[in-house]
Amino acid sequence: FFSTDGNVFSTGYDETETKQLLHSLELDCLIYLEAMNTAQLYFLGYQRFAEVQVLVMGAPVTSGIKTFDYFLSGDLLEHPYRTQLKADHYTEQVVLFDGQAISFPDSQHHLPQDSALAAGDAYSNVTSLEQMTLLAKQDTHLFVCFQNIAKIQPSFDHVLVDILLADPKAHIILQASRHAAQTSSLSNRLEKTLQERLCGYNASQECSTQSFQSRIHYIARIKSDQIIEFLQRSGTSSVVLQPFPFDGSKTTSDALNAGVPLVTFPQTHLRGRMSSTLIRAMFSENTPDDISMCCIANSVSEYVSKALRLTSDLQFRNRVSAAIQQRSPRVFNNKSVSLEWAKFLTRALEQRISNQELEYEIGFGDADRHYQSFSAKAIENDQHRWRESVMLE
Repeated sequence: FFSTDGNVFSTGYDETETKQLLHSLELDCLIYLEAMNTAQLYFLGYQRFAEVQVLVMGAPVTSGIKTFDYFLSGDLLEHPYRTQLKADHYTEQVVLFDGQAISFPDSQHHLPQDSALAAGDAYSNVTSLEQMTLLAKQDTHLFVCFQNIAKIQPSFDHVLVDILLADPKAHIILQASRHAAQTSSLSNRLEKTLQERLCGYNASQECSTQSFQSRIHYIARIKSDQIIEFLQRSGTSSVVLQPFPFDGSKTTSDALNAGVPLVTFPQTHLRGRMSSTLIRAMFSENTPDDISMCCIANSVSEYVSKALRLTSDLQFRNRVSAAIQQRSPRVFNNKSVSLEWAKFLTRALEQRISNQELEYEIGFGDADRHYQSFSAKAIENDQHRWRESVMLE
């Protein structure tokens, strides 16, 4: 737990101690970065520890809990006609920040991590990062998906198989779960999908998928700075795959920080729109059309074709990578996000501080206003496009 006066409190996984600490602090505002990834956080959310309780998009889904007053999202992150969709699922009051609404520091410090602990009971069955680096130096194309394995849904299995079938040089790199059974479950799913595609649903003859399965690799969970280092070492043969319907913002920022191209397919809900939002924010100004749409697909087939082009068309990939390296600083340390936080907190806590004072305090200048105007234009374009659409999904 972090307090506004700089204090850090740690209670481990002791729920009783955590409750006592939160009550003793007599908080005005309590912000949950996420509430769905651990049972402790989820059940703490049912209690009132502060006058204002806020849920942030660390786990980009509604909590369904009445004691959360606000859910923080963004105009660009949400579907342009979210409130007209059949299933607007938020139970909290949604607050939409202007612009990209997410920003990461361009450099991060990570505590040492025990590789065996990170791999869990799957430690003996995963491929090492060093082996992956050697593989990258061969005549291969690496399609890297550093996402929690739970995000890889059966609908995405077909994308991975399509890539393997279309590109004989393709190697798929996935992040193993800490629990070997979960990794085995995905491996079995991919094997079944390969068999169906290669042999048919009712094949009477034996059909081997081994040569394709040998090009699917699982590595242990690693820190983002290791991901960046690996992607930078992998040269011009790698592309990052963001899964759908559930993508990721942190892994997108890792790829952008490394200057490595990625592919995403934005979905209807927030959980599938975070990656495309950062890419669009990065390419929001003075970007050639073929580059600005290099990484955002409008269909499954387009997703596969974009991924294949980014590994096979070296000239195009180099242009995309150069554009990312030149423009990615726009999405890091973004002061517009800091300003949106300041405006929200002062209003939620009924503090009378003008926007001009807030801008002065965080050093929000003309360059930040210029960038903010392009974000507003992107929202306008989205809404116009959806007004022209025949059907809202």
